[in-house]
Amino acid sequence: MTADELDLRLEVERIVPVAASEWSAVAERFEEMERHPTGVAGDIVIIQVAAGLAAVEQSSPAERVVRRLGGPDEARRFVEQRLEAYERMWDGCGCKIDYYK
Repeated sequence: MTADELDLRLEVERIVPVAASEWSAVAERFEEMERHPTGVAGDIVIIQVAAGLAAVEQSSPAERVVRRLGGPDEARRFVEQRLEAYERMWDGCGCKIDYYK
């Protein structure tokens, strides 16, 4: 997948799974706005895409999930909620992240 193809898909789809190798090949084409370590599953990276902001998460070692966000406020809320969920995981809650929801 190229960066242009990802941009096009994000205009239509809210969530786009991308192979880790494909993400590595196009990541530098997107401006990184923020990076938040999860302590469990890599970093949550907020990037600038054609449709606005998007979050990149590591759903598995072989995959990244790119999620279109509405803007800075939604990005902030999304990161806060995700980090809270990861914190609960450290406490042994048994919860899992649904990256495709």
